Amino acid sequence: MNKSFAALAINFVGFQLLWFVAVYGGAKGWGWAAWLVLAAMQLGVWSLNRAWRQDLTLLAAGAVACVVFEPIWMVPGLIEYADWPRQWVAPGWIWALWLGFAVSFNYCLAWLRSKLLLAALFGAVGGGFAVTVGINFGAASTPQGWWLLAISYAAVWSMVVPALAYLARRLDQERGGYA
Repeated sequence: MNKSFAALAINFVGFQLLWFVAVYGGAKGWGWAAWLVLAAMQLGVWSLNRAWRQDLTLLAAGAVACVVFEPIWMVPGLIEYADWPRQWVAPGWIWALWLGFAVSFNYCLAWLRSKLLLAALFGAVGGGFAVTVGINFGAASTPQGWWLLAISYAAVWSMVVPALAYLARRLDQERGGYA
């Protein structure tokens, strides 16, 4: 197995594990474990792939997205995270998800870099699906009702996913690696 495929596989498996640990852990009070999974995923990828600077940019983009978009749902009470009293900043496990998702555009989600319309559709559908599963796990609730949250998630994620895909493509072009 070559190193780039191994890095992609580590990111793919790592992000699936990250999502489960973050959401289930968020529901059960041990969402902090998501940071351990994110760290293990990145250390595994970086041990094979030396493009850590490009990853850091996407990790930072994930953090900025978390700061910008989570309040859209939290402040008006569209979503309330389990055991989290704050309405303007997301719990740590949500931060870990944003960072892990963003960096995946260098690996298992790289196929979306040149398919921005598909990325928008993926974001609209996938965002709504992911939050619905998280709610069913008990990680969050929807005080204003599921439909309003689902519509706002679809709208936001239909912009976030292509934006992250585009950013990853631009970073790769600057590095000279995008065809």
